[in-house]
Amino acid sequence: MLSDFIEEVEYLIRARYSILYINTAEEERALEVFEQIGKNLHKRIITWTVTTGLVLDGKELDPKSTDFRTALYMAEELAKVPSLFLFCDLHPFICSSSSPAYIRSFREFAQKIKTGFPSNCIVIAPTLEIPIELQKEITIVDLPLPDLDEVKQIIVQFTNQYKGREGIHIDQSPAVIEALARAAVGLTQNEIENCLAKSLVKNRGISDGDVSSMLDEKKQIIRKSGILEYISTEDLRLEQIGGLDNLKRWLMKRKASYSLEAREFGINWPKGVLLVGVPGCGKSLCAKSVAAAWQMPLLRLDLGRVFAGVVGSSEANMRSALAMCEAVAPSIVWIDEIEKALSGVGNGRSDGGVATRIFGTLLTWMQEKKSPVFVFATANNIEQLPTELLRKGRFDEIFFVDLPSPEERAEIFKIHIDRIKRDVNQFDIPLLVETSGESYWGQGIRLTGSEIEYSVHEGLMEAFSQRVHENQEGRDLTTDDIIKAIQRTVPLAKSREHEISKLRDWANVHAVRASLSNSNTVVTGNTHEELVGRNIDF
Repeated sequence: MLSDFIEEVEYLIRARYSILYINTAEEERALEVFEQIGKNLHKRIITWTVTTGLVLDGKELDPKSTDFRTALYMAEELAKVPSLFLFCDLHPFICSSSSPAYIRSFREFAQKIKTGFPSNCIVIAPTLEIPIELQKEITIVDLPLPDLDEVKQIIVQFTNQYKGREGIHIDQSPAVIEALARAAVGLTQNEIENCLAKSLVKNRGISDGDVSSMLDEKKQIIRKSGILEYISTEDLRLEQIGGLDNLKRWLMKRKASYSLEAREFGINWPKGVLLVGVPGCGKSLCAKSVAAAWQMPLLRLDLGRVFAGVVGSSEANMRSALAMCEAVAPSIVWIDEIEKALSGVGNGRSDGGVATRIFGTLLTWMQEKKSPVFVFATANNIEQLPTELLRKGRFDEIFFVDLPSPEERAEIFKIHIDRIKRDVNQFDIPLLVETSGESYWGQGIRLTGSEIEYSVHEGLMEAFSQRVHENQEGRDLTTDDIIKAIQRTVPLAKSREHEISKLRDWANVHAVRASLSNSNTVVTGNTHEELVGRNIDF
């Protein structure tokens, strides 16, 4: 919250922290905030940019102060009077590749502020670049994005300018302001005002119909970050996932945790869940379906994109992404195949320890986040996951998604047959289940959900091909078409039998199984299809 930011900054200023680094792209908003802080602490505001030099009370003090070293020399005299020096876009002058004279001059200015001058230095920049010489002098403080209450104020202040003008309709009813504000949470002040201005030009007014435009702008902003991706979950439901009843029941119970009644009852927001299991068994689909069921935005966090070439940029990218996740809360953050992104943790020889620092930032955030952000992580290879991620407190629960049982395969076949608009009753589901399981493939080998989906669509393609190329008028998909597609499949459970066996051994001790059954085994024919993991009924 902005009030927390102001309170924290005022404490740091009064404690004589010499340099505060405000990492934000909202320069105008930051300047407004520090104008308020300056008034609260009875300190005058002096700004500096490379184009205007030092500016006090709207007046440029000296044209020569556009030179950074000259500005610092002048600032030493000005700092004798209680002041806040706001240096905008200073990062090119104090980064590792800048002139050593600039870095040394800035460091000496900071030391003089700390030892004698009743002033403070504030750096406002959209990127974080700190040379090693200044790391002990600088304290980083992130300016939070506008929260819900601040967004409401921004909308009201903007619309007040146009209210009552001829030919323009402004709806400032509480319901409309609330809807617009909730849609705009996660955007900067400038982005919110741009959206509202666009609506004024396009629609000659502002109303609840602009909520969709605000959401589209939010999606665009998130995409531009390059790290987060706004995932559409329209037309998805948990019922579209075959099986995994234990997991679905657990998730739906947690949905109620976000209600006001739950908060008053003393229930905390859930932290998240880790799904470990065989590839192709519905882990990613679960993330999308849960977001739809909970009616929350789904943000996919690509940890691979966090890492950047410039030293310090990766850490800044991570903080920025996590701040965005919290800004749009309540939300679900989906980290797919988390083990691949964290494979370099603990090995600083190749990346200077960047992966370890990123991992530390993620762990701390997961442990201490106070916003209603639910982390939905998936993993295929448990051996690559750092042990710190698996301890209690990071996730509420770890589920193991195994190869689907006979009941689950029957459900999956029905879902995909129904999805292609065919009558399920026209297909021999028990035969499809038998052909896709151990009865046909042997002990421990069954088709995954994605392989079942493939077999249905491959059978459909074969039926269509015969209808068109072999002049079989009226030819439609049959059970036999799907069975032939199954028989041509090389199951993942067969090609990666050893890896899946190790994964199931681990899950028997460390995870709760995502599927629900009254017993540990399900008998089909002369074989036993095991369901792995602790059998906990949520």
